[in-house]
Amino acid sequence: MKQSKPKNNFSQETRLLFQEAWQCWWCGMNTADSLHHIVSRGGKDSTTESSTLNACPLCNQKCHLPNHGVLKTEAQIKIMLNKTYDYLIGIGYKLTELDIEFMEQYIDYYQ
Repeated sequence: MKQSKPKNNFSQETRLLFQEAWQCWWCGMNTADSLHHIVSRGGKDSTTESSTLNACPLCNQKCHLPNHGVLKTEAQIKIMLNKTYDYLIGIGYKLTELDIEFMEQYIDYYQ
């Protein structure tokens, strides 16, 4: 049986930006091994969710999967989006047009 490819995966550029971010943003351990879509993966007609601002490093099996429901709460979304923004600006990342569109779409989550 052929597996379907997940929709809206992060770009290689996004993955490279987080390659040194080993700390899981949920448990704090240096064992992050996946990128989580903070808001959502987006629908078939949406591209803003592929923004680098929508990514955060997590331990997949230990933190991401068992806590996915909690990670999708408004409080956690705010925490993760702001942490991602601070991390990216801290490493000298320059926002793209897509990132700006993403921030405008989800402005209520930013402090």
